[in-house]
Amino acid sequence: MNINYPFKPLKKIRLYEEVADQIKKSIFDGYLKPGDSLPSERELSSMFSVGRPTVREALRTLDVLGLIETNPNQMGYVVREADITQYMDTLREQLAWLIHADKKTLRDLWEVRKFIELGISHTAACNATEQDLHDLDLMIEDMRTVVDDFDAYFPLASDFHKKLALISKNRIFYIIWSMIHDILLKGYTPILKDLFPEGPVRLYEVNKLIIEAIRSKDPDKIDKAMEIHSKAEDVFQPNQTK
Repeated sequence: MNINYPFKPLKKIRLYEEVADQIKKSIFDGYLKPGDSLPSERELSSMFSVGRPTVREALRTLDVLGLIETNPNQMGYVVREADITQYMDTLREQLAWLIHADKKTLRDLWEVRKFIELGISHTAACNATEQDLHDLDLMIEDMRTVVDDFDAYFPLASDFHKKLALISKNRIFYIIWSMIHDILLKGYTPILKDLFPEGPVRLYEVNKLIIEAIRSKDPDKIDKAMEIHSKAEDVFQPNQTK
């Protein structure tokens, strides 16, 4: 069966990238759909007027990106179902590497976290049910009982903010929050007691303000609570680390 694929011969030096870009565009534009088989290496080589090693490198690139996978029933590749969590895992690895190579990335990531949590709080206020608010109240109460115990408090605080992300009912908010939280927590957990010699009581009080603001559904109160939250955690800034 002859199919007129929308591929064009290439002229630039890094030909495998151009091959990958054209196939990627065909996937994003919906020309190639999940489950569709790609032409063989030989066919793609002819379509793009490039050698098979170039095609092979392009396919390897698309495979790493998670856009295609080996066809389980025959030779060649098929288009994968879209899975944003896979892309976020790749981004998580890239950010973790950048933080090791460039400390400024950690500062930038901390700034992004503030805005992500602000958006989560506003969205959670719009979507929270009475049961959600009750669950948050119980979590706040659990935190109150351990405000003098770092090891017990911070897992509860993490669960509280995770719950807010889930209440937002925005999958992207939750995935991005989880990724940023995991990266930052690994960097700061070993020095939490040095950063908060007085214990986590101040952070507990701020989390109480957050739940009160979310319950009120007042955008100004939410903004104020999250501003106080950010200031309370200013000691987390990377230039404070040892």
